[in-house]
Amino acid sequence: MCRMGAPDAALVVVLVAAAAVGAVRLIAGRRIDTVWTTREADAAHLVMNLAMAVMFTSLWGSTARSWVLAVVVAGMLGAGAALARPPAGPGRRAGLANHLLAFAAMGLAVLVGHSPGHAHGHDGAPGGAVSVVVVLLAAWFAVDLVVTVVVAVVGPPARLLSVGLAPPTGRDRAALRVASFPHAVMAAAMTAMLLAVL
Repeated sequence: MCRMGAPDAALVVVLVAAAAVGAVRLIAGRRIDTVWTTREADAAHLVMNLAMAVMFTSLWGSTARSWVLAVVVAGMLGAGAALARPPAGPGRRAGLANHLLAFAAMGLAVLVGHSPGHAHGHDGAPGGAVSVVVVLLAAWFAVDLVVTVVVAVVGPPARLLSVGLAPPTGRDRAALRVASFPHAVMAAAMTAMLLAVL
């Protein structure tokens, strides 16, 4: 078992808070676009933020690792199946593909960087091509974080709104900002987790 330091404890609190927002949104969230406020996005944020929270606690070990890998596989299958259906609006496929990539990246990080008995350390940096993939994924999620923050501040691009809808205002704008929080936390934690693997 590991002792959790203050940064880990703060990260766990933020991840659990983001997962809680995802859970509430999954049950009663406003749906205003096809990327950030979908049920699939809320479910992915709930699951991934909780899984990453476990990685930074003393619960992390071989059993938790196995459960996280099972959740990752289920998430990949769910996102993949959703991608196979006809799109429900502009940007939906991109949002689903991003979450499919996030589940795959989490699985990679768990397999190469998080061994049982270590809070969030690793047994050595992955070699060659795997390191390049890890860096590229970390860069992707860093860009995703920036895009999510921009969307939360200025709103989504008009091409991602359903036909005939104006940019969100009032309650819709607030709903988008709330939905952006778990996504931004997920993107930031994914970036940090992937860089920690190196």
